[in-house]
Amino acid sequence: MFIQHVINYFNVMKWLLITIKRDKKVSIKHGNLMCAILMDLILGYVILQYLTQDTKELSSILMGILENLINILYSLLKWLMGAPAGLKLNNAFTKMLGKCFSYHVQLWWLFLDVSGEKLDIILHLFYYLGYLGLTFQAAMISDMICIGTFHAYCIYVYAARMFNMQISGLIALLRFFVGRKYNPLRKGIDSCEYTNQELFVGTVAFTIMLLLLPTTLMYYIVFTMFRVLSLLVEYVLAKFIYQIQTLPLYVSALWLIRSPKVAGNVLLEVVSQEEASPFSIQLKLLNKSLMYLVNNFKPPVDEPKKVVWTSFLSKVFIGEQIL
Repeated sequence: MFIQHVINYFNVMKWLLITIKRDKKVSIKHGNLMCAILMDLILGYVILQYLTQDTKELSSILMGILENLINILYSLLKWLMGAPAGLKLNNAFTKMLGKCFSYHVQLWWLFLDVSGEKLDIILHLFYYLGYLGLTFQAAMISDMICIGTFHAYCIYVYAARMFNMQISGLIALLRFFVGRKYNPLRKGIDSCEYTNQELFVGTVAFTIMLLLLPTTLMYYIVFTMFRVLSLLVEYVLAKFIYQIQTLPLYVSALWLIRSPKVAGNVLLEVVSQEEASPFSIQLKLLNKSLMYLVNNFKPPVDEPKKVVWTSFLSKVFIGEQIL
């Protein structure tokens, strides 16, 4: 997120300098962008002064949050290794998955514990880069969240792969039982013949995968929720950065003072139409709506990709990895 934000910021500043030099004037879009950058710097400075009064206290708070997150994950894995929500899972399989995932969490906690000694360096880096603006701080916080929840992401990847393999295997075996198979060359369904031995092996494999599916599904649901929550936080921060960079401060000020720069249609009204008096007409400038001006004079800042819910839900249902 931080590297992407730096690249976008550089492109926007490049556009600002090139267009001002080319047009030899400051347009409404330029004014919006410059006011947004100024507000970004002011907000970043204020929040930085509030947060970095004591870096040691802040580092201890961050390590405490990470430790609580690790403990919650340990408790969740113990709950899944038992009988979660009263469900009867495969005892051997759930204990194997629980121990494997607990080992990954333990490794990640050891890494965080060792790297925690270098946390002061990271906070000092955050302190100096934070003066670039609030958007840079939000981008760094997003990256810190990714690093802090990396263990949950790894467990999600394992659970999603297992769930996807089991779902794909069950669908393939169901086709096999009715004499059908998927042809990857034609990308279609063909008919097939099978022997009694193949039918026996297929039945055994189908039974094993079907009985293990509830255990895999339980782990998959829990850690998919973790992944979705993490992506939601990242999307909110990306949207926040976009909103800060496109703050319509300049155009809103022009609209409030009824500047001719944002005037819309011209209204002509007859003031006097008597024979004895001269014919007089009053001219009025009508302002355009504020929403129209905000949407029409946005700086060329890259907007975060919108979530395609149909694709997102289809990936969740078949166990495809959510990036």
